[in-house]
Amino acid sequence: MAKHMVMTTQSQHPWRATIRTILAIVIALAAMAPLVYTAATMQSPELATGAAAAVLTIAAAITRIMALPVVEAFLQRFVPWLAAGARGDEPTVQ
Repeated sequence: MAKHMVMTTQSQHPWRATIRTILAIVIALAAMAPLVYTAATMQSPELATGAAAAVLTIAAAITRIMALPVVEAFLQRFVPWLAAGARGDEPTVQ
């Protein structure tokens, strides 16, 4: 019996997945920079936990938005290096 594995775009283009994740985290950290700075300078565990939760929430939201088909189509057209896959990429079965 032959096993078939579906190659996702993350498997086909691992560096693109890495870049997309880094971009989401950088944007989230930039959005929450004042809160992160305040938490670091005040040495407040509660504030630091809240800042970390906010950064993770924003990064998750950005990642989810980037997964929308309309956003993926936009990225493939205007920012191809940031798209999950190249134009016309379909998961391949191996």
